[in-house]
Amino acid sequence: MFNSKGKQAKKEIEALFNDIQINLENNYKDLAIGARKKAEERLKSMEASGELKDKDYKKLKATLDDYTKRMEGYHH
Repeated sequence: MFNSKGKQAKKEIEALFNDIQINLENNYKDLAIGARKKAEERLKSMEASGELKDKDYKKLKATLDDYTKRMEGYHH
C-alpha cells in the first residue's frame, strides 16, 4: 500500500475543513472558530509526526490559512 497513512490523514483534515465550511455557511461563528482551531492543532500534530508529506501539508495549510483569513472579524 502506498502511503495509506497519508491518505487517511488528508481525509481527516478535509473532514475538519468540511466542519468549518458547514459552520460558516450556517453562520455558526463560535462553532466555526472551534472547528478551525481543532483543524489547526490536528494539522500541526500530523506535520510533526510525519503523517503528511510536505507537499500535502503545504496545500492543506494554505486552505486553513484561507479559512483563517475569511474569519478575521470573528470573535467569541
